[in-house]
Amino acid sequence: MADDQERISIIEKLLSYKLSLEKSRPELLKELGHYYSSENNGNCPDHRDEFKDLAFMSFNDASEAYFLTQLKLVETMPMVINEHIFRLNVGDDIDDVLESLEIEIYGMKKDIYKNLNEWEDLLDHLPHERLQEITKNPKGHGDKILKELWWIRRFQDKHLE
Repeated sequence: MADDQERISIIEKLLSYKLSLEKSRPELLKELGHYYSSENNGNCPDHRDEFKDLAFMSFNDASEAYFLTQLKLVETMPMVINEHIFRLNVGDDIDDVLESLEIEIYGMKKDIYKNLNEWEDLLDHLPHERLQEITKNPKGHGDKILKELWWIRRFQDKHLE
């Protein structure tokens, strides 16, 4: 019975997170549109298809990098969540499902943030205290990117080495 309650609780949290992601997409598109508009003298792309693809963008600009990486995350994460909710619903082992979810999130984030070599280098030069501060309370888009990269690095250190 406790296992069923835990399973239901996890499913509810995953569904809530998925809905939150889906609801954040229009706001991210709006913010990215405002960003492009301010960068291009008021000319803003009307459609998502006109925004830069991750492979062709400059990661020198923290705001653009943040918006585009978050949009990619919002586009791909719901499918991963659905897959793991399904596995929980059919009775797969909770620990196995959660471990699989974490591994898939790592792979997805690793792919999304793969072109951030300069930012990766920056992590090597930040004091541990600053990394802890960024992890607990990121300020601005640059800190949020560094927080994601730090999570990826910690996952690799913990699970892959």
